[in-house]
This record gives sequence, structure tokens and C-alpha cells, in this order.
Amino acid sequence: MKRRRLLLCRSQSEAMILSRRLSACGIDALLTRPPRSRKVRSCSWAIALADHDAMRAEACLRSARISPDVWCWEDSEP
Repeated sequence: MKRRRLLLCRSQSEAMILSRRLSACGIDALLTRPPRSRKVRSCSWAIALADHDAMRAEACLRSARISPDVWCWEDSEP
């Protein structure tokens, strides 16, 4: 069972930008919707990636000068 991490983003546009940047760094990333309550309507999106790629992904985004206030980490249920 692989552990996954989610990069949470405020919008689909931001998630797509991060996904493209991670792909350019050789990191497999899947654009997805984060888990949420049925009562809460949200436009947030997430990028799912393998737990072992988390540090590399963070370094990749920082080197691209993509600020952490655009995204945050969350553990995902396998």
C-alpha cells in the first residue's frame, strides 16, 4: 500500500500550473479533487503524488519560485 500526499491548491488553474511544473521536474502528479464535506462547496483542487516524492516536489516548486502560500500539504488515504 503506497502512501500518497496531496498538494492542496485554491483553484484548478493553480493546480494545473503546479502539476506542469512537477512534471517538468520528473515527478508524477495526478490532478484530483481533495476530500471534502458534502455541506461545504469549494473550488479547491489537489495534486496527488507518492509520499516519497514530497521533499523533491517541494524543492522543485521552491526553485520555480512558486510560493507555499499557493499550496499546502495534506496526507491522503490510500
